[in-house]
Amino acid sequence: MENGKWSLRVICTFFFITSSSAEFLIRQKSGLSLEFSCTAFPDAIVIDGLSVNHSDKSSEEEEQLTYDGPDFQELDENMRRSFHKFLEARGIKPSVTDFMHEYMMKKDSREYLLWLKNLKNFIQE
Repeated sequence: MENGKWSLRVICTFFFITSSSAEFLIRQKSGLSLEFSCTAFPDAIVIDGLSVNHSDKSSEEEEQLTYDGPDFQELDENMRRSFHKFLEARGIKPSVTDFMHEYMMKKDSREYLLWLKNLKNFIQE
């Protein structure tokens, strides 16, 4: 997703019956980006961590200079709320993560059925 000033990349890393773990990378044209590590529940998104990165840095420089910031829960409550509003303004809200979770559940079921079909074909040959 892009709007001219920033782009959004979503990585769903794990999904469980009741929640999903996802990373949201919001990159500006300048190369600066915010990476949010989140846990998405049906009615809420919990931000677990937040880091600022710059894509122009070499991976060695980045590794040396990257500071992931303090524990998100230790930030001022107003700052935490502002980051949630920041994500919502970019379309990242529970309804979107609910869709992602449902999609991943269906994808997992389809892949399992395909695996069973391939297994059956192998055994029948």
